[in-house]
Amino acid sequence: RRSPCQNNLRQIGVGLASFESVNKKWPPGKKWSGPPDDPTSFTLAWSSILLPFIEEKSLNDAINFRLPFTDPANLPATTRLIAVYLCPSTSNVEEHRTEDGHLINLGGLPGEGLACIDYLGISGPDKDAKHPITKQPYGRQRGVLIGTKGMPLEPEATEPPPITSNKIVDGLSRTMCVSECTGRGVAMDNGQIDALHGAWASGNNVTHVKHGINEGKIPKAWYEERIRSDHPGGAHVVMCDASVQFMSDETDKKVLFWLASRDGHEEITDAML
Repeated sequence: RRSPCQNNLRQIGVGLASFESVNKKWPPGKKWSGPPDDPTSFTLAWSSILLPFIEEKSLNDAINFRLPFTDPANLPATTRLIAVYLCPSTSNVEEHRTEDGHLINLGGLPGEGLACIDYLGISGPDKDAKHPITKQPYGRQRGVLIGTKGMPLEPEATEPPPITSNKIVDGLSRTMCVSECTGRGVAMDNGQIDALHGAWASGNNVTHVKHGINEGKIPKAWYEERIRSDHPGGAHVVMCDASVQFMSDETDKKVLFWLASRDGHEEITDAML
């Protein structure tokens, strides 16, 4: 059942390319509704910003983007499943997610019933990963769908600096922007719910690449938002040219770092993919 998943990701890739064509920049991976230090501010991720570009304009229009996605006024929209955001091969799900893809048993936290997503934005390689040429750490936000963490003016910035296609100097076909992370529900920390990052409306639906494909066991792989799937032998990633690659579990982790970087000038050959 890889083909339907691949089609979903291709549609997401085309949607991202359409967003870039209209806005002359890629969507932020994560941005704030207002000043980050304002307790009423909340985060938005690429997966909610992209709705009009994946044939979900009516759903987009039903959301009040001035309110959190967990607000009762938004729940009729944000609890709706989006077929293109769900991998049909998902068989393992986090304990706070139903088999059809809704968050449950949140212990009174707002967001009960939020609809889930099996795909994850990539903000770049892990900040401590070493660049193959300079041997220096990549640092934060070196990918395409980036956030504000670790960036200049982080305490005040509501969104990251714009990423335009001419900043993806490694080439659109050699830079990944979205991957699978199927089955996510919530993130847990010391037995407590830490984030509702498995929901498409969550502002936390973006990660950096630190581990290999399908490396490590669930639920830790979900909580750490690693590239994973229930497809035998690997997982899909979306490149910035909207192509979709099935990457083997055996893919060298350093190749994933290189693909996650937009401007590292790494030498990536077809044989590595």
